[in-house]
Amino acid sequence: MIPFGLLPSRENPPERPRAQGGDARDWTRALREAAPLLGLGTTLAVTVLAGLGGGYWLDGRLGTRPVFLLLGGAFGLGAALYYFVRTVAGLNGRKAGPKP
Repeated sequence: MIPFGLLPSRENPPERPRAQGGDARDWTRALREAAPLLGLGTTLAVTVLAGLGGGYWLDGRLGTRPVFLLLGGAFGLGAALYYFVRTVAGLNGRKAGPKP
């Protein structure tokens, strides 16, 4: 038999004070700011893989193994980096706000 004092209490935990309606707006603002970055990794990966795939396909058609594979990979990487820099620079410009 378990002594009565060792049983957990059934009292409700104390309630925490709630924020005055700012939670939903903060969450919406955070998602709006993060939205351009959410798909950035997928876009970068697809861009590099598309360059590699195009180079592999060209190498198969022309019989010039690894020349176009390497060129396609370099092109895909360059395009991905360009997209990344353009996206991040756009975010920094938007955070700065309008110029006086």
